[in-house]
Amino acid sequence: MIQNNLPLIVWKHEYDLGIYKIDEHHRGIVSAINSLHYEMQQQQGGSAIAPVFKIMHEYTHIHFKAEETFFDKFDFPDAVSQRGLHRELLYTLSGFAGKSMSRRDPYRFMAFLREWWLNHICSKDRELRDYLLAQLQKMKNHS
Repeated sequence: MIQNNLPLIVWKHEYDLGIYKIDEHHRGIVSAINSLHYEMQQQQGGSAIAPVFKIMHEYTHIHFKAEETFFDKFDFPDAVSQRGLHRELLYTLSGFAGKSMSRRDPYRFMAFLREWWLNHICSKDRELRDYLLAQLQKMKNHS
């Protein structure tokens, strides 16, 4: 039987930052969040926490490393703050996942993931994008 499950996050064009590498990472993160959401709809969320956490943890390290490379390459003025935020997010991700796994309760973990998507990725990453695009435009104008 095919289920008619809806994703928690439907990718929209406005989520694209215009930085291919970062956009692809974001799509992967959304996919992992939606995977947990689908499992929760099937009452299987408790058993999906660990694999989704593993994906999110590994993918987030790759994603943050890519962003931090852009910080360095383009002398991003908010780099120190953003790096600190990245470390805090990784720590919080682990904490929520650990508590959720021990209780086999995916709801708090999902709430954290959703909030992270809305507040960090849809907000903070736009600041990075705006800065990078301005720097690229300056480089273009000087060449």
